[in-house]
Amino acid sequence: MKKRTCRLSFRYYGNAVLDTFSNGVLNGIFNNELIFVTPPLMSADFKNIITAYNTALSVYKANGINYKTDFLNSKNKLIDTLTALATYVNGIANGDPSIITLAGFIPTAGELHIAPQLEKILVVTVKVPNIYGQVIIETPAIVGKGVTGYALILVSGEPLNVENFANDTLDITATEGQKIIINLSKGKKKIVNGLDSNLTYYGYMYAVNATGVSPLSDGVRVKCI
Repeated sequence: MKKRTCRLSFRYYGNAVLDTFSNGVLNGIFNNELIFVTPPLMSADFKNIITAYNTALSVYKANGINYKTDFLNSKNKLIDTLTALATYVNGIANGDPSIITLAGFIPTAGELHIAPQLEKILVVTVKVPNIYGQVIIETPAIVGKGVTGYALILVSGEPLNVENFANDTLDITATEGQKIIINLSKGKKKIVNGLDSNLTYYGYMYAVNATGVSPLSDGVRVKCI
């Protein structure tokens, strides 16, 4: 179970939403003095920061670009104040989402979201362009599994003698005269150059996410011109 804290998403709120949110925090903290006994600033100081932000926003809207810097400075000051208050509330709440909500903040999720396990890649396509020694090997994108990259293994001569990864490690031992090429660029489309047209290769792909790696795909026969 992950310890819950105040979300800091207010840093990206639009102007009107930020104003509403700030007033919610103002009321949440300073109307519950028995819980939030020693906040890092006084209620009047926080009100002044919110007022200054709204005033600077109004002036900027009315008069244009010459007042943008003043507006951004006031907005940054408000966000810095909210961040300091979030840190204070986290110390009081100690993971209790009800206290975080009472303060006007939004609690983070209570559970870690782990990327799902990856299944074996079933589709691997091979294209042979009209370029000597080049092949293009590709697999469709995996959706909804938090994939961070794809990898390709090419072996010459005969298929790879391996069934799967063990503890996220693939132990490949080349047989005599066998060539092994590993492409770890993250894309699902691999362009491989410098292959020997006299050799037959077998290509395998796998995917990687935060959980680990997928099983190797079945080998596809690769022959270039």
